[in-house]
Amino acid sequence: MSFGSIPALAPPLQRAALIIAAGCCLAEGALAQAAGGDAVSMPLASTMEDVVSPKPTTGSVEVGVAGAHLSDGLQHWTEGYALGHFSPASGTVLHWSVASQRHFGETGTVGALSVVYDFSPDWYGLVGISGATASFQNRYRLDAGAFRKWGEERRWVTGLAFMHAASGDHIHHDNALRATLLYYAPAGWTGEAGVSVNRSSPGSVTSTRAFIAGTVGQVGQRTVALRLEHGQEGYLPVAAGLDLPADVRFRSTEATLQWRQWVTRRWGYVLGTQLYRNPYYHRAGLQIGIFMDF
Repeated sequence: MSFGSIPALAPPLQRAALIIAAGCCLAEGALAQAAGGDAVSMPLASTMEDVVSPKPTTGSVEVGVAGAHLSDGLQHWTEGYALGHFSPASGTVLHWSVASQRHFGETGTVGALSVVYDFSPDWYGLVGISGATASFQNRYRLDAGAFRKWGEERRWVTGLAFMHAASGDHIHHDNALRATLLYYAPAGWTGEAGVSVNRSSPGSVTSTRAFIAGTVGQVGQRTVALRLEHGQEGYLPVAAGLDLPADVRFRSTEATLQWRQWVTRRWGYVLGTQLYRNPYYHRAGLQIGIFMDF
């Protein structure tokens, strides 16, 4: 499996002007990720009010649906999701999500909760947990990360995150480490890059993946985010009983594009698309959702 997350679980980091489509950390839209496992997404920015305008809201709720067409005669994917975040206190943000997914002919429910906390003006951390019911999802997943802001205006952010997951097939386990670099440009765009190393068992399979992402636009008006990810996956999670090759350390590529449009100051819609390719099948998906800030 990959370190990435089901995009439906990705927290909308609106106050940081960064819309992760996956894990993906759900960067991270609602388009299911390559591995198809549930996850708690890794927010890559904490309080950035001194960098990004306009002034952030205290929370947000989003609901939506997604679907994907798979090649090679595999059944289509469908998904309905709800996610959100709110700040109960200064420097603390809670992210939550729940989704019902039908992948490879099996239906499962996944829920996730994560907390981002500012330790100081320069340091913040994250802890998260998620659980799910289907064999193609992670039975449970734990995440923890530490992030450091750099520079006089704190426009650079580096991060290191750890993930442990147990697959819903009751066989596979994963441990992964991800390093990330994030930059908030004065012109208003955001750039991000990262690399992850994953160790899967049984078999002690090591796989690596890398990604780049960028977001342009202004929170409260419109943002457009693009994410590209390529690398290895330790194994291929599928629904129980599905006959697919049991290959390990295969390569896959994923591209996600998401458009987030504010219709008023408080609510808007999100549209997304995703393309994924591995040696065994291709996937093309669409997402639509509505959100409300408060």
